[in-house]
This record gives sequence, C-alpha cells and structure tokens, in this order.
Amino acid sequence: MRIPRGGWILILVVATLVTWRSALALPLAQTGIVSPADITTPTAVGAPASSPILIITATPTSTLPVDSAQHLDQPRTYTVQPGDTLLHVALEIGADLDDMACMIAPDFKREQPLVIGNVLEIPPSSVRCHHVKIGETLQSIAAQYGITPDAIYDLPWNQLNNQPLNAMLLLPELHLRIPLLPAPLNNHRVAKADGPQAFLPFMLSQSIDTSPFAAYAVGGTGNPAPSAQNNLKVPFNWPYGSGHFTWPLYGWLTQEYRYDHRAVDIAANMGTPVTAADRGVVIRAGWNNQGYGLFVVIDHKIDYVTLYAHLSEVLVQEGDVVAQGQVIGKVGSTGNSTGPHLHFEIRDFGRLANPLELLGK
Repeated sequence: MRIPRGGWILILVVATLVTWRSALALPLAQTGIVSPADITTPTAVGAPASSPILIITATPTSTLPVDSAQHLDQPRTYTVQPGDTLLHVALEIGADLDDMACMIAPDFKREQPLVIGNVLEIPPSSVRCHHVKIGETLQSIAAQYGITPDAIYDLPWNQLNNQPLNAMLLLPELHLRIPLLPAPLNNHRVAKADGPQAFLPFMLSQSIDTSPFAAYAVGGTGNPAPSAQNNLKVPFNWPYGSGHFTWPLYGWLTQEYRYDHRAVDIAANMGTPVTAADRGVVIRAGWNNQGYGLFVVIDHKIDYVTLYAHLSEVLVQEGDVVAQGQVIGKVGSTGNSTGPHLHFEIRDFGRLANPLELLGK
C-alpha cells in the first residue's frame, strides 16, 4: 500500500512523541560530582624535540632585596671557585675588569693568581676604584672626586693609616677605594646619545611609515641596514662575531650607562624574546646569585663579551654557537629587578663599555 507524502510526516511525529514519553517514564541516572581532590595534574613524559630549552637552575640563594634601588649599597661577597679568573669573576658580579683589584687588595697586581676560597668583598655602587698614577697625591685624588682627603684616608680597606695624613706618600699602581655619594636613581637621558639634535636626522632618514615612538624606544639609532659583511654566509658553527651589534630587544630604554650602572636597561613585556646582539659562543647560561637572576653571557671571540640579565627563561646552553638575532631567552624580572626588563652589558677586553656607543654601529 502506498502511503501519501503527508502520511510519512504524521508517522514521524507520532514516533518522536512515543520516544520522549518513554524517556520521561524512566528514572534519570545520577551524575557523580567531581571534587578538586579527584583531579590530578598529569606528569610530563618528555618535551617534543622542537621545544625551546629551559635551563633548570638551583633555587636562588641570594638574600638581597628585589628592589634594585635598595640593594645598590648592600654588602655583597663572592667566594673564589676553582677555575675562576679575573674576567670570570667580573662577569659573575657585574664589575669592570679594571675595578677587580678594589675587591681583592690595594696592592693587587693583575698577574697574581686568585686564591680558591678567598672571600672578595664587593664595594657598593657609591664607591669608585682609583688606580694611582705617578705624581698623584691624596689631595689631588680627592679633588678629582670632589671629596676631602680624610674620606679616603679613613676608609679601613685602603690601609693608609700606617702613615700620617699630612705626610702621605702614595705608590704608583696602588688601588684606592673612593667613597662617593650614590648617583640619583631617577632615569635620565644623555643629550649626546639621543637628544633632539641626534634623533631628528635619524628620524628624517626613515621611511614615511616609521613610528617616532618606536624609533625613540631603542635609543633613536634604529636598526641600520645590514652591511655587506653581515650578509656573508658563515658556517653554522662559526664562533666569531662581526663587532657590529644589533639591539637585543625591542622595548623602552629606561636606564642608561653611568658609573654605577655600566649597562642599559630595556623594558618590555614579560616573555618578550631576547636575541643575541652578535654571533658568538654561550659561556654562561643559568642562574646568577649576584643579582642578575637568570642570565646569558656570550663570548664573541673578538675581545667582546655581552651579557643579558633578569631573564624569565634561558633558551640556550653553555657551549652553543648562536647567530646574531637568534633568540636566547625571554624578558623577565628575576634577580634584583623592579619589573620586566633586560639588563644588557657589552665588555671590551673585559671593560664595561657604553652599549649606546656600540649598538647599531
């Protein structure tokens, strides 16, 4: 028997009503309630091969306050470890190589070996290290720094109390600690480096769609066009840098180079990638107890060394050869830091140079 088209629709409606009624007649199954105690966090069984390397470091043992403005004049020490050199210790504690004598002894000579187990006292930021030259007197040195001779004479570390102040004879090559008032901690800009006279010509040379705020954020120098040398192909394991440094981070310049902060601070959002300023070999990657937090140090094998501090993650390992522009870590606020930023140093023959004079050259 052939059922009209409208009959099929009626049959489907009746069948649906019967099914619903049967379902309502049955008791509903009880659904169990999951408590927080029933939920466990799965354990990772291995990261994929393409994952970035996160260096797992020991729990920080530094008891210095997090606020960098407060820790500048706190006493710090460093114990000499096997294999330490002057440069290695300078990198660890953030000191200039020429100032290392003022952490060991007034009559320390560069050729003297470090003694394993010796505890080096790191002077506060308000103390300068002066290398005595032929013909200098206590009075002439004090005049250079705008203090009285008594301030230098009365400092026990200088060991000058074996002679009367008025008849003091200083031997050349002696190292003296010079107590100064701490520099103001407020941010400031150097007119020569990025003042209007320097910034305007740079801005006029950029393309019409360049944001002046973005350009000024990186010191007003921008990223120059790559030179012919930078375009040359080099082997992946070539460890030597070019000596032409690029900005390791796109952000805001918040602290510049000065005597108590021989680096630049570049603020950026937490997790922003940090790149190698030049090709080189990673010689330190991990935790630093002297205030840097998670940091990376790259030896460019041409007498330049760069340092990247306060990272949230380290994405390279010691011994890695990294290319210029390669991501080596992420912006963080580890160590003695007041907020997310990169503390960036450039050393030339171990001496802390002004990065603003070398970046983008």
